[in-house]
Amino acid sequence: MPRLAGTHIDDPKELGRRLREAREAAGVSQRRLAFEGCTNAYISRLESGHRTPSLQLIHEFARRLNVSPQWLATGIEEVDDGTAAIDAEVALRLGEIDEARELYRKRLAVKADDSVGLAGLGEIAYRENKLSRAIPLLEQALAARGGRTLDHPSSVETLARAYVQSGALEAAIALLERALDDAEAAQAVVEMFRFRILLANALIDAGDLRGADRLLAQSIRAAEDLRDPLATARVYWSQSRLHMLHKNPTLGARYARRAIDILERTENDTYVAFAYQVLAYAEIEAGNPESALAQLERGRELLGDDLAARDDAKFALEETRALLALGRIKNAAKCAAEALEKIDALDPGDRGRGYLLLGEVFEASGNRKRALGLLELAVDSLERDGRPYLAEAARRLADLLEQEGRPDEALAVLKRAVGSDRAPVPAPVSADQPR
Repeated sequence: MPRLAGTHIDDPKELGRRLREAREAAGVSQRRLAFEGCTNAYISRLESGHRTPSLQLIHEFARRLNVSPQWLATGIEEVDDGTAAIDAEVALRLGEIDEARELYRKRLAVKADDSVGLAGLGEIAYRENKLSRAIPLLEQALAARGGRTLDHPSSVETLARAYVQSGALEAAIALLERALDDAEAAQAVVEMFRFRILLANALIDAGDLRGADRLLAQSIRAAEDLRDPLATARVYWSQSRLHMLHKNPTLGARYARRAIDILERTENDTYVAFAYQVLAYAEIEAGNPESALAQLERGRELLGDDLAARDDAKFALEETRALLALGRIKNAAKCAAEALEKIDALDPGDRGRGYLLLGEVFEASGNRKRALGLLELAVDSLERDGRPYLAEAARRLADLLEQEGRPDEALAVLKRAVGSDRAPVPAPVSADQPR
């Protein structure tokens, strides 16, 4: 249990008075406040000043009565002018992760359920791609804020992104729908825009193109009202993804170029690089793979040493697709082998689509055995994450099994696929949006 700052308590009688005051203000009886190891009789003796509680009990009472342990123990409310929180956020934004981590931990040492500290450590874990740690921290931060999504919308956004990357797409959609409802109820225009865009992209990943279309139409009008270049770039970015799933790569490429034009003026190389990746996908779909390779090369140059493993895998997959489209099978197979070594860095849904692409490459190069293995991995992965693309992977695997003289297995694979035969063409592996 974290230690309290300063002395243990000021005075047993004063602590008892504050405990009773907090309990009555919360509308809680001594019996209801009691728990295992702390009876209502003991609480009565505490309130009368005849007993001194341990630090652990003080923290537990504070948590249950929604007061600060510092106030309960000493009568002095912890003063936080926001400076420590600002210092931590600045350090995080400047990439000084160790300093930010220490500042957030200090907050939690004073108050175990400090929402700022929890959210900050959750953000750090997310940036370090430690999703299994980031998600519970961010969930605890949201719970510590009483579930109020608008108190700290950036940590809600990070939690939604973490859900998507861990394959929990339904959880992400539910969280973003709730956040959007809160923003609309409060008429918080900026956050309404923010959560509409995030929700639209989650719906695109889930294959709900109609729902995404509706949200993006609303977002276009909101971006015009905000007159924020970055907001407009986010709409164009999402529109590009949507039009590519609508099988209109020319329009998708047009919106991707619009996003790049705006992002280049903001001098944010990271987001420009990711936009080039989306544009490359559109160019391949539009029949311009040579141009796509140029876009990917430009994106890699912009990221330079900041190219993370996950992003490296995304670029490698698009390069593989471009080489395959150009008919450069040997180069595509070599690139595919390199991409396969990096594929574990991708999010679950993206990984499944990556297996699908790589299976196609090895099939084209004549390596049917390896293609079969990859397509089986694609079906397994997409069955869990990325169901909109499952039918496409199942059809490709079934075709290959039939060519191998295994019709019964081919039929079994097709039965596993859910949905209609109108599965969308796999979209580009999802790229982070401008924030």
